[in-house]
Amino acid sequence: MSWEHVLGWFFAVVLGGLSLGFFAEAWGKYRLKVRGLWVEAEIVRVDEDKDTDGDPRFYLVVAFTPPGGEPVEVKSLSGKPYPPERGAGVGSKVSVRYDPARPTRMELPGYAGDGFLTSLLVGLALAGVAGAFAVEMLG
Repeated sequence: MSWEHVLGWFFAVVLGGLSLGFFAEAWGKYRLKVRGLWVEAEIVRVDEDKDTDGDPRFYLVVAFTPPGGEPVEVKSLSGKPYPPERGAGVGSKVSVRYDPARPTRMELPGYAGDGFLTSLLVGLALAGVAGAFAVEMLG
């Protein structure tokens, strides 16, 4: 087996693994949209961080208790470049959608873009490229 075949299979496996990751992310977002329940949560803090350019990003951390469940504290996965609007600070109430099977998977309106279609399309593109590498190596 030549180095070209080894590298081709390596890229096929790596890209195939990445596509599976994007498919899993798309599935989680789909599940949240379909099975998610709305609950009132309290903003417990606002975490400030920097993005790759050094610009500030603000992430809400919310706490809620699902019906019949244990209290949950979750940080939003995406931040905003500015602090929360007036009236949306610590102690304020917000509605969040959470997955009853995994309450730490939640969506905070205005802080998380859907991304389902993006994750699905990237997964499909990576799977296609991985398949092309595999076909090339077999042929």
